[in-house]
Amino acid sequence: MKTIYRAADILEAHIVAGMLNAEGIEAEVAGFYQQGAVGQLAPQDFARVMLIDERDADRAERVIAQYEEREPLPPGERGQAEAEDAEEVAESSRLAWWLVAAALLLLVFSWAIT
Repeated sequence: MKTIYRAADILEAHIVAGMLNAEGIEAEVAGFYQQGAVGQLAPQDFARVMLIDERDADRAERVIAQYEEREPLPPGERGQAEAEDAEEVAESSRLAWWLVAAALLLLVFSWAIT
């Protein structure tokens, strides 16, 4: 086994390992139990992605390079995307409430008629 990536935290290590596994490259996260051993100290250099088969190192490095090249959304765009997502959720929620209200109203009217 070979350390192929040192992540900033456990979450990032799992993301990278998942990307590698999705490409057919066996990888696993190591070192996450060490974070608990240091108590309140800042966890550094604990989360590592380990490559199971070292023959996959070149492919794994290409996948990791693609991951590292991706730029995060700027704060303004990130907020706008989150706002649009929240609006979509609110809109679908309103539609669901209208459907429930219509079904209940139909039930009450059918009961009143009989």
